[in-house]
This record gives sequence, C-alpha cells and structure tokens, in this order.
Amino acid sequence: MRKLAMCFALLVLVTTSCKKTTEDAPLEFELQDFEQKSNVNCVDNTCTAIELHIPMIVNKNSEVAEKINANNLKVIQEIVSMGDTLTKAQSFPALTAQYIADYESFVKQYPDEDLPWKAEVSGDITFVNDQLISFAFEYYTFAGGAHGFKSEMSQNYNPKTGKVYKVQELIKDWDGLQKLLYMQLRSKSDLFDSSGKLEYPESIFFYDDTVGFMYNAFDTEVFSDGPIKIELDKKTVLPFLSISLEVKESEQNK
Repeated sequence: MRKLAMCFALLVLVTTSCKKTTEDAPLEFELQDFEQKSNVNCVDNTCTAIELHIPMIVNKNSEVAEKINANNLKVIQEIVSMGDTLTKAQSFPALTAQYIADYESFVKQYPDEDLPWKAEVSGDITFVNDQLISFAFEYYTFAGGAHGFKSEMSQNYNPKTGKVYKVQELIKDWDGLQKLLYMQLRSKSDLFDSSGKLEYPESIFFYDDTVGFMYNAFDTEVFSDGPIKIELDKKTVLPFLSISLEVKESEQNK
C-alpha cells in the first residue's frame, strides 16, 4: 500500500465549519487494531481469525469524526461479511465478535464445511488537504473454496462535512479522463458499456504524486482477470478532477 509521509497519531490540518467549538480543532487520527480468533476447527494452529488495522479519528464530540468512522465501519463490515444479511455492528470490536460468531454458527449448521475463515483489512491515510481526506484499504478474505480474495478499495471524504465523495463527484471531465485510461484498458471489453464508453472505476486512490483507478472483479459481470489498478501522474489527471490536490506549504510544515 502506498503511504503518505505522516505518523500516527496524525494531526490533519483541516478544519470544519460546524458550530461546535470542538469541530474547529484539527482532526486527530490514531491507528487502532481489532483482532479476534475462534478456537473451533483449528487446523495446524490455523484458526478462524479476523484482523483489522484501521485509522480512527479520535476527536471527541466531532460530527465529522463520527460520520467518517461510522462509514469506514460500514464499508469494512461489507468487506468481511460472509452472510447474505448484515447485522449492523456499532463498533469494530462488535464487528470482530460478530465475524467469529457467524463462523461458529455456520459450522454448527454445516459441520462438513469446517475450513477456517480468514479476514484481514489494513487501512491507511494516503492524502489530506482542505478538500479531501483519502483512506485506502487493503483486504484479504477467505471462507472456503479454492482460494481467497485479495484487493484494495478507497474511501474519499470531504473533511468539512464528513460526507463521502462518490467517484462521479470527484471527476468533472470523464470523457477526457477516459482517453488516458483507454490504452491500458481497451482489451477489457467488459469494462465498457453498450455505447463503448469506459465504466467509472469502483475506487479512486489519491497519493502524493499519483492517482490510482481500481476496477474490482466483483464489480463486473464477466471480468475474470482479477482486480486492475492503474496509476497516473497526478499532474496529468488534475485537469479532469473536480477537487484540488494542492497541499499548502504552510500545512506541510506544521
């Protein structure tokens, strides 16, 4: 995973316009670990386990912090869930406990399906300015079958409101950006719609010097080659984006 040169706890140099005085403080991030393991059906010391390593905003009484943390929790629950229905977890400890409970309930119902499950998610903050906080998540899940699934995804937030940006909201000129991506994706016919236009990527990743575009296997009906991630130079992509990627020198030095 690409990383911005920053340490945890990280003081993010953005402020919000909310009325609460606590909202005027810089957002403070801390990398937190949430892990749990089952003792059921362990094979050669390999047991069903879930490991989450997530940047959390630790500001108290901050509506922005609550929105971002809650959405990250929802996204990660969708990644690791193995059931057809989601029981909404209220915290990451509750999520890890639910994952173990789901496995143990599953093997009671289907005792022949006794392979250990595995879920790993590692998060990072890859870009911050006054218009954007960008999270990247690497993950691996396994719940039986020939192999597990490994991929990445991003979540991009407005730091003033905590609202998550949709991919379409980050791009102002999709027709122009398609031309940059076309040469590398033209052999993947399933990524194009019926009119021959490239579908929007599932995730956009923002880094110091590049911007990444991710197409995941589970978002395309016939895409069989696995996830594809293309990175382009940030200066090349900037004219097609609806947000600024400028980081003020005064912010970098604080």
